[in-house]
Amino acid sequence: MTFCFRVRFRLGPRLRVASSKARLVFTPRHQGEEVVLQGADVTKTINENAELLVYGKPYSSEGEATQAGEEWVGIIKTAFARVNLGADFGERSPKGFFTKHGLKWLEEQSGGRRVINDIHGLQVYEEPRPYFARMDVTPVKGVQDERLLKAIAVAVELGAVMPERDQLAYDLYSAATAEPSADARFALLMMAIETMLDLEPRSGEVRNHVDRLIAETEASGLPDNEIRSIAGSLSWLYDESISQAGRRLASRLGDREYMGEPAKKFFTNSYTLRSRLFHGEYPRPDRNEVDGRAGSLELFVRDLLSLGLLHRIPD
Repeated sequence: MTFCFRVRFRLGPRLRVASSKARLVFTPRHQGEEVVLQGADVTKTINENAELLVYGKPYSSEGEATQAGEEWVGIIKTAFARVNLGADFGERSPKGFFTKHGLKWLEEQSGGRRVINDIHGLQVYEEPRPYFARMDVTPVKGVQDERLLKAIAVAVELGAVMPERDQLAYDLYSAATAEPSADARFALLMMAIETMLDLEPRSGEVRNHVDRLIAETEASGLPDNEIRSIAGSLSWLYDESISQAGRRLASRLGDREYMGEPAKKFFTNSYTLRSRLFHGEYPRPDRNEVDGRAGSLELFVRDLLSLGLLHRIPD
């Protein structure tokens, strides 16, 4: 009984591995190991595939194959970074669409050959190689022309010309709506919010306290580079924090709720998740948690960008 690993991943939209071959054989880590790269569409060359597969074999147990697959993903990512190749390895993607009953039905249709879900990412299976079942669904969101025309008319009536700074936020929001990765979508939306923030100065009492802290740092006798670094960090305290400014911005949405939370609380919880995700919490926050909040965050940013039209163009 032997096991294999398989990794399906997607290159960036403007990236390809420039090879006219159907498969490439990687340097094995030990004698007897075989690891190959091929296109997901085997009828085309590697260069013609935006989606690629890596197969590795043979391994004596499922656990050994899983560990080998995880290590090979790390090796491939290191090499890809060196040659400037970006790819989505599916760690945060859904893990299959077909139920056990659906897979059983597909097995019957295939003459009894084993069928498993075709996972975006790493999966391990027992030889012989099974069939891989997948269902590609690309949802399309439509906007009715009458609703669009009404929104344009209201914007014209109100003179709602988006400020240049908010247009940067809109660009980030637009990029997020086209981003399949939950983590990247959430990150872009949080960046969109941060571009809309105005950090107001703290009270004179607080700013005087910061002055004393900076003066004490400058007189501390620490190395000059450390003094400059600490004093620079302290100078950020002259103004309110991003969290404070974000809650103030969210208050402009009044009593609107997102995920059942008032706007200010929704921002606070989203900012907390941002800190957990961006500052190396491991294991990372669950994909479903990030994906769910990103969906509501999209509506939150939409409402901030179209604040003047909210009551005239309801959801």
